[in-house]
Amino acid sequence: MGAPTGAAAVAPAAITVNGVAKTFHTRSRAVHALEDAHLEIGAGEFVSLIGPSGCGKSTLLKLVAGLLETSTGDVRVDGEPVSAPLPQVAVSFQKPTLLRWRNVIDNVCLPLTISGTLDDAGRRRATELLGLMGLDGFERHFPRELSGGMEQRVAIARSLVSRPSLLLMDEPFGALDEFTREDLNDELLTVWQQEPKTVVFVTHSISEAVFLSDRVVVMSARPGRIHDVVPIGLPRPRPRALRNAPEFYDVIRDVRSVLDDARGVGTASRQEGAGR
Repeated sequence: MGAPTGAAAVAPAAITVNGVAKTFHTRSRAVHALEDAHLEIGAGEFVSLIGPSGCGKSTLLKLVAGLLETSTGDVRVDGEPVSAPLPQVAVSFQKPTLLRWRNVIDNVCLPLTISGTLDDAGRRRATELLGLMGLDGFERHFPRELSGGMEQRVAIARSLVSRPSLLLMDEPFGALDEFTREDLNDELLTVWQQEPKTVVFVTHSISEAVFLSDRVVVMSARPGRIHDVVPIGLPRPRPRALRNAPEFYDVIRDVRSVLDDARGVGTASRQEGAGR
């Protein structure tokens, strides 16, 4: 396992996951979602989580967000144990969950409204974020007047308006078409480069994880464990043209190989080859 590349390699830990397990109990059975997970993420680092469906990626994200409690183990953000949602942490989910009766600018300003800190500077901040997300002129529109990609842009702007130091994103672009998804990847990186922060990004897309990340965390099937962490040595900034470069596909193949190993696919293939 290599060290992360760039400034994130020497940054202090923003997130520490130490021996974390999570079990959900139903009337009929116990579901072991995570088991003995260990992970450290540096301040300012962009890290993606990938793995088979049901491997605990979203569960791990919610534990870091303080939306769930661990069954065993310890999660810390900025050195402090996580027992509830923290003010420096913002979460963005797959569904934008915009309030249908509020216009775009009021949806973006919602965290400031709830915290009682909304002022003229906050509204200017919201307007600037909408500009960065390509939504100039849509401030007074309502969610029903937006496309799915535009709604997700609003949701991302909302998650950034309070200047969080940690942004947790749970498959935010999973329901979008490929072209819109790539546009939003580009815009997210632009915002991240202008306003550095720690980002943890859950995705099922290997190419998306590679394009965005400093490191890709590969998880094994349930109960989820951290199978391996792959450093992404591609230089930043990352232009759209990188998606057509041979080195981009080389890294995708490397990550896919690790993911296959986590799923047991690579092992099965090698055993079949040895038996021929």
